Amino acid sequence: MKERIQQRLREVEAEHGFRILYACESGSRAWGFASEDSDYDIRVLYAWPQEEYLKVFEPEAMFDYGVDEETLDLTGWDIRKALPLFWKANGSLMEWLFSPVVYFEDVQVMSEWRSLVPEFFVPKRSAAHYLGLSRKIWGGIENAEAATAKKYLYVLRALLASRHIVERSERIPVLFDELRKAVEISTEVAEAIDSMIAEKSGGNESDRIERVQCLDEFIVSEQERLDPLIGELSSEQGSVETLNQFFRKVIE
Repeated sequence: MKERIQQRLREVEAEHGFRILYACESGSRAWGFASEDSDYDIRVLYAWPQEEYLKVFEPEAMFDYGVDEETLDLTGWDIRKALPLFWKANGSLMEWLFSPVVYFEDVQVMSEWRSLVPEFFVPKRSAAHYLGLSRKIWGGIENAEAATAKKYLYVLRALLASRHIVERSERIPVLFDELRKAVEISTEVAEAIDSMIAEKSGGNESDRIERVQCLDEFIVSEQERLDPLIGELSSEQGSVETLNQFFRKVIE
């Protein structure tokens, strides 16, 4: 499948005329708990030739092909769209940069981009993002008699991400197994998470399971506990001029 994805990326690059800087896997395949029928969530960062940025009408800022018959979900952002989001410490973009599954990268560009992360990671904004994401997904299953393992794991990953940032003020590990080992949780909760991962990995995305009381209680209590702690985190942002210089260097 990797070769097919790389071939598709070359086709997209030729079709549009931009230069792909980076292409990676996002979602459950990057996090380490894909189901048998999980899509390939491919995320692309690209740059247009310099002259395209000097025209009256700006070049295409993104593309989204949706999910095709090969379950490839292919989406991309122009670097000019991505960098303002990076300045805001966008959670998805921060994760893409460190995905364990990479299909293509311009090593020089991406190494420099990653080196900027410590300056532009904003703990307060990032922790709030993940806690909000956890609550949003939880709101959809909280009162249901049953839920999918996928929804449970998405809630738990976002919740543990927020906790990791509250405790360490640093970006999260992308792999869920590394993330959950980086924070202290009870043996009961850890074992329930292991069972949930096995359930999802061995089944389909839509398979529903019975409620797990220890996880339900953990989720509710952690959401309440983390809320006031996030307000104490740093909200300092990096210099926009640093990103201006990086942008100009990439498109030269």
